[in-house]
Amino acid sequence: MTSSSVAETGQGTDAAKKIRGRKRRLATDTLGLLLAVIVTAASVHGSAGGKQLLDQVAASHPEVAKVWADGGYQTSVINHGARRGIDAETVRRSPDTGFQPRAEALGGGAYGRPADAAPPGP
Repeated sequence: MTSSSVAETGQGTDAAKKIRGRKRRLATDTLGLLLAVIVTAASVHGSAGGKQLLDQVAASHPEVAKVWADGGYQTSVINHGARRGIDAETVRRSPDTGFQPRAEALGGGAYGRPADAAPPGP
């Protein structure tokens, strides 16, 4: 699908970045496998998109208990995750490399569980 196949009403403008179009938000497990994706108009605020993404992750993958997110997400997204049973932690961006998961995230098992954690219950 290309931007030319989407009606202009389906797009928005990110006023801060002066970008017209859409934003993609992704959730992956610690192996980098895709868990959820949403596409919104560029005008949708990051907090609203982050909450939508957490809703999709919680509904599709109830075993997810921990997520690491870009530091741009606000406290409201962290609180929303807590209400959904997901511990959301923001990670500061390196100005040189962008978003980098924390070392403990890289050593964990699938779905954000530490490798030695018990698997989710039935």
